[in-house]
Amino acid sequence: MTAMTQIGRKVAGAVLTLAATATTLLVAAPASQAAVCGFWENHAGAYYEHCNAPKAILIRVDRAGGGVENDYCRLVTKTRTYLGTPAQIDHAYYISSGICPV
Repeated sequence: MTAMTQIGRKVAGAVLTLAATATTLLVAAPASQAAVCGFWENHAGAYYEHCNAPKAILIRVDRAGGGVENDYCRLVTKTRTYLGTPAQIDHAYYISSGICPV
């Protein structure tokens, strides 16, 4: 085996190792970057993320305090929708009937 053949095999092996490592890094994205469907909140806000259908859907937003009188309905599209601060919003959920109950 010539010296050039040995160098070629080492380079090919290094390229394959690098490609495998890059693929692993791309596939293993942190969970914090993954889309969260439905209602979720963090320190900055309360959100509803509509993931599965291409059209707008109706959600009910339960506001903190005041009972059902201060809740409201809202159309959301296939994006992340800011609803308010975690202190303002208790929960939000999909309304399958399409009729706002409040």
